[in-house]
Amino acid sequence: MPSWLQELLALVATLPTTAAGVPALAVPDVPVTTGSAVTAASPVFADEFDAPYADRWAHIGSSSAEKVTQETVDGRTAIGLAPEAHLEFSQAVPFEPGTTYRASATLKMPTETGVHPSFWLRTNDLQRAGEIDVVESWGQQKGCGRVQVAYYWRYSPPIGDVECAGDRYPQDMDAWHTYSVEFTYQGPGQDPAAETATPTRFFVDGVETWSTTHAPVTAEHLRLQNKRNCPDEEQPTCGQTSTTPSMYVDNVSVEVIGRAPTGLPADLTAVRRTENGAEAHVLSAASGYTTYANQTPLPLTGRGWRFTGGDFDGDRAADVYAVRMAGRNTAQVQVLDGGDYLHSSLTHATIVERRGGLGRTRFLAGDVDGDGRDDLYLVSNRDGRTHLTVLDASTGFQTRLADVDLAVPSLPRARWKLATGDYDFDGRDDLYLVDTQAGANTAVHVLNARTEFMSFLAQTATAAPVLDADWTVTTADDNADGRADLVLVDRDAAGVTETHTLDAATGFSTYVREARTVLGPTTDGAWTISG
Repeated sequence: MPSWLQELLALVATLPTTAAGVPALAVPDVPVTTGSAVTAASPVFADEFDAPYADRWAHIGSSSAEKVTQETVDGRTAIGLAPEAHLEFSQAVPFEPGTTYRASATLKMPTETGVHPSFWLRTNDLQRAGEIDVVESWGQQKGCGRVQVAYYWRYSPPIGDVECAGDRYPQDMDAWHTYSVEFTYQGPGQDPAAETATPTRFFVDGVETWSTTHAPVTAEHLRLQNKRNCPDEEQPTCGQTSTTPSMYVDNVSVEVIGRAPTGLPADLTAVRRTENGAEAHVLSAASGYTTYANQTPLPLTGRGWRFTGGDFDGDRAADVYAVRMAGRNTAQVQVLDGGDYLHSSLTHATIVERRGGLGRTRFLAGDVDGDGRDDLYLVSNRDGRTHLTVLDASTGFQTRLADVDLAVPSLPRARWKLATGDYDFDGRDDLYLVDTQAGANTAVHVLNARTEFMSFLAQTATAAPVLDADWTVTTADDNADGRADLVLVDRDAAGVTETHTLDAATGFSTYVREARTVLGPTTDGAWTISG
């Protein structure tokens, strides 16, 4: 073939193809960038007890309907919890790691010492208890200074932080006061006993009373309880002899009040296919990729594996997703556990795409639903346009969280590089489409996960020049602002692999970091690099 024809074919391969009604993807005349998602307080749910409570609250243990009344108290519609009443709200506080919630209740406590009223939250996993005792009161009894607050991360025996805080709470707790807690969910794979950078904070009437450096790692359920706390010989009549033994509840609410970055920048994982499997070289983000966090053969056999990186179990360790075709319509997926240095598997799965074409699909990992676990993104070209399917990590990739034709033409691999990351700090991993040959500069188009990838969060030229086919891309929150920066990887920069990280917060117009890594050249097709 003449050299001029080879050059022409190479040029044609880089041009975008279009389907009917799908224009070529280009940066608009007025580039698009987006700031962080709004984190102003927004309600999740609220109960004013204007309607029958039983539609929303369930009795726990020995609690029963005759122990709860619905009445007007001091002009307020409220419920009254007599001794041994115990209610749990039907809806959990939505579990979205990195999201900060405020749970509040306006209560009128009984004065008597025979009962122990409380507002608290607890997960349903007793091994990862996450019990948050927002307020527990003993009336005027001289026990724990009248008021106890606590956070427990283990049961049997109970282990946690407990504080006697009576001196920080009103003397008239038999009047109406609002008791609140603010907490930020951690990832589902986190150790519930681990300390966190975002403390759980306790309040009364908006004034902070205490905090603890622990936070829940699974969904919290609201509870209201009024139990007896007197000696056994005084049961069952204790706490029932006075005129006002009940705890009254005027309202309960939960709201989102913000988000917090969930961790350090991701390690960079380079996987090389070998004759009999593969080996991983994990570069430490903490060292600026100048040292290895792990180098190990992977427990895989055979050929044909393709790789991407993500966090399957929410433990903030870089797992490796390995995918191999098992037929035209099926593929095997094996996720190797970064928390175990990639020596064991977290899951084995078979995925099916009845429309075929898995062999030409690009595989990525990212969290599309905000549950702290990275799902599997399948990006394919179909009828001249780009199609995206997202398989849910929490069901072993057996259900679809998205299955959409994007408003994007087919994207040739030599020109377009793909990655996932949370561009706008909303807890969902958006889809980054990186055009390495967009005129004078590399451009990036970011599709919004919140809108099922139907709208763009960013369409802009970057500070990077055009890149040749030896470059690849990934994302990492390199400056700990909660936004996924764009990491351009030069796989042969004078004998080493280099990273060039563009700042998401500046619309990719400035560099956060440029680093020569400890890794040698990786242009050989046997290598895959991911965050």
